[in-house]
Amino acid sequence: MDAWLDEAGQDRTGDAYGAARSAVFAAVRRDGDGPEARRLASLASGARGDVRLWVLRLLADLASGAEDRTAAARTALPLLDDPDPPVRRAAAWLFAEADRAGAEQLLTAPVDHPGAPDPVARLALAEALLVRDGDGLAERLRTDADPAVRLRATPAPEGEAVLEDLDAAGTRIGGPGSRVTWRIGTVWGMKARSSVDESTCYTWVARLAARPTEAARGAAVDLAAEAMHHWRAAPAALVPHLRPLLADPSAGPAAARVLGASLEATRLCREELAEPGADRAEAATLALARIGDVRALPELCRIVRAGSSGWQSAEAARGMAGAPGADLAPLVAAAVAALDLPGPEEAGRALAVLSACGAAAAPAVPELVRILTELPTGQPTGGPRNQRERRLAGNLIAALGAIGPAAAPALPLLDAIPENGPGTRAGHTAMARIQISGDRRRAEETLAGLGDRPRDIALAARILEWLADHGGLDPHHVARLRENAADAERTHPRLLATLWLHTGDAPTGPPLDALLDHVAREGFGPYVCRALATLGPAAAPTLPALRAAADQSVRIPMYLGDHDEEMREDERLAEAIHNTLHRITEPQPKGRRTEGQTA
Repeated sequence: MDAWLDEAGQDRTGDAYGAARSAVFAAVRRDGDGPEARRLASLASGARGDVRLWVLRLLADLASGAEDRTAAARTALPLLDDPDPPVRRAAAWLFAEADRAGAEQLLTAPVDHPGAPDPVARLALAEALLVRDGDGLAERLRTDADPAVRLRATPAPEGEAVLEDLDAAGTRIGGPGSRVTWRIGTVWGMKARSSVDESTCYTWVARLAARPTEAARGAAVDLAAEAMHHWRAAPAALVPHLRPLLADPSAGPAAARVLGASLEATRLCREELAEPGADRAEAATLALARIGDVRALPELCRIVRAGSSGWQSAEAARGMAGAPGADLAPLVAAAVAALDLPGPEEAGRALAVLSACGAAAAPAVPELVRILTELPTGQPTGGPRNQRERRLAGNLIAALGAIGPAAAPALPLLDAIPENGPGTRAGHTAMARIQISGDRRRAEETLAGLGDRPRDIALAARILEWLADHGGLDPHHVARLRENAADAERTHPRLLATLWLHTGDAPTGPPLDALLDHVAREGFGPYVCRALATLGPAAAPTLPALRAAADQSVRIPMYLGDHDEEMREDERLAEAIHNTLHRITEPQPKGRRTEGQTA
């Protein structure tokens, strides 16, 4: 138990929490009154503050699926009086999860009643209960004596009384230790998605942004973030209201993060985001890099070298790599330096940056070869550490493949990786060998050994696309493409695009419907759009579906696990769809052909 929690505490990115949670769940559910369960309960009150918060969070997670929650409620109740406010909040969330009726009774009892929780714990109880409650409890709490509780129960920023409560207590909501740290602007934004039209939400943002209090401006920024996550028109509509807040000492850093999270909003505010400001430097740098603004390159190099921005640095590197004339050498050097940071996650992010740089990352090859020689590349064994090392090896192999022929010194090591070694299931190893060697014979041998499993079909699609771009397709390749395309339910979008772009076959019927299905899922949307754009007028049957996708007012769900990233993927997709519509409908020069072009 202590070892699991210690590992989670040492991981500053929080990635180890999931592993610790799984281990604790397994131990406690095996024996709810065993030594691990008793040790967990004791840590809730007898450990240092940060450990107690992790433990209370784990107990709340455990309670949500437990039949008997009385032990969790007994653990939580005395901690509502803990001297540490975050611990009181965490205890309130646990108590609400373990004993909802008791938590509601405690919340609605007179505040001067003996044993009544203090304002911090009462507000946390209200927040925890309202996350899952309908209108009943919220309606009662709108007349509570505490303005923060009244505010949390309010569905929208309408009326002067609500705004006065916001000014008085808005900054108290969503404090540290809460299981869900939604501030009031986030709460209103989530409710607005299903209850009001977008213009009403934009009006709320404008009104809050103009109000001269920290709580109101903070709520404006949070509400705007939710609107931008949901409605495609929100960035353009809300930039005029958020741009002035960049100069606000309290709301400025959050406004920079929200504006910088959107590609469209970043383009509209790029000059303001490029202005110096230590409190928003990282958010502004990542935002500008994502749109390929080379002014972000020096600071992006510092961020990558320090490993301080998580996986966002790889997305920023992809944007920078697409900037015409950008000198990626400093970014590659920074990523190579970051390979020596402690922990496989940091090295994995540095490898993702090198992958984004592609052939420009050639100076990193000697270091990548050195690391590959030190990583386990044999048959898989159990254990979390081995799994992390295998993921790291897979990322490293993918980076070598992205570099291409300049990674030739790695070929002997890649050839020595066994059939079930790292990178083989995802196809990284096979593709790296092909991309580095440029050898069609290797590609043919790998293709011949692939079956009809989904991952084999995906790898076959990549290999056939590579063959088409490196010497063209032979008759047996075309036959394989046509055979795969005939099974519309199992085919892969790369197979269809390669067939239509390189053989002259017309896109039609169920295979075309299957390709269009990938516009809005699995991250293939921009790829599919590029393929259709290259086909030009031959892709005219797709126009109704593309126009319907382009005309959507709400964003297409992406399910990537991060709302900001999902928003940006939808922005990229919407831009790709509009470009594709233009390419399909634009007049074609006489004699123009699309066969043999790549997506």
